[in-house]
Amino acid sequence: MPIIVAVERLAGQLLILENSTVFEFNPWEMGSYDPGNPAFAPLRYVGSRFTNGSLSSDVECLAGVDNVGFVMGTSSSLFNQAFLQIARTEGAPDFLVRSLNATLARIGEDNRDVASWPNPFFQYNAEDNRNANSSIITLVDGGEDLQNIPLHPLIWSLRSVDVILAVDSSADTPTHWPNGTALVATYERSAGNYSKDNAAFPSIPDQNTFINLGLNSRPTFFGCDPANMTGPGPLIVYLPNAPYTYYSNVSTFDMEYTTDERQQIIYNGYNAVTMANASVDAQWPACMGCAILSRSFHRTKTEFPAVCVDCFDRYCWNGTVNSTTPVVYEPGQIVVASSSYGRTPFPTALYVIILGLHFVNVLSV
Repeated sequence: MPIIVAVERLAGQLLILENSTVFEFNPWEMGSYDPGNPAFAPLRYVGSRFTNGSLSSDVECLAGVDNVGFVMGTSSSLFNQAFLQIARTEGAPDFLVRSLNATLARIGEDNRDVASWPNPFFQYNAEDNRNANSSIITLVDGGEDLQNIPLHPLIWSLRSVDVILAVDSSADTPTHWPNGTALVATYERSAGNYSKDNAAFPSIPDQNTFINLGLNSRPTFFGCDPANMTGPGPLIVYLPNAPYTYYSNVSTFDMEYTTDERQQIIYNGYNAVTMANASVDAQWPACMGCAILSRSFHRTKTEFPAVCVDCFDRYCWNGTVNSTTPVVYEPGQIVVASSSYGRTPFPTALYVIILGLHFVNVLSV
């Protein structure tokens, strides 16, 4: 079940606040359970002129706004990020930076750097809905509040998710590798209790600890012991992008790739999730199974198999923190690259996978 995530950008904003309202699109509905807009509407009819949650008898239903290109484009609206990042580009001539900034600023002033959606929540629940007096909702890329892994929809307590496989392809470090920022952002938002309907979220260390302890270079389990959490919540299997067979640390703003580069990046992603088809750790498939079954073991008071005990000893974050400033993160290649990426079998069944990409936040359940 695809769930596509976007965040609200209020008029006049460039930076997205950490407590911005997170909207989700699924095959049936769009909306949010956040306090800024706690409501959902039928996605098929969001183009219709709703008032206070219904259509008057003289208003026709309008369909077609739920176009998948518009929905995914909404979740990858990054023009304002280009405005914020362009000045940091190394080696760019000053006149070019000034020209691009002026152009992007004009686009922002006209609110043309956002996706404008008809507001199906117009005049609905005005006490809690900050969009009640607006005819449109303006949305941008789902990772602009730093939650580049779209965990938010799956920690809704009503969904009662046991385990989340969180694939992180963020470009957090100067060398364009992840450092756990996406997990930290979701943890801090959850700890702040902004969305009171969230399930408990595991404790997450700071970004320096991710690098210093190597948590961003291999799979790590967070929330292994539910007794150490503030309530029922999922176990997070963190799967960061790392150079198993290819240096896939490409920039968000790289607009063109060769076919071979594309295939190598995809193949490296497969290797990051499977630990190079279990060649790095032969027990990895069993460890993944242990993570998936962990909450069931706890609920049914089933003794953990010995292999699971060993897996959790090796892959669970044990609470150790090292917040000293790390050196520039330059990981070495983990396994020798293979030219047979096109012939390697890919898994036929996935459980709960979340893709934290540079440019679009899409998750599958």
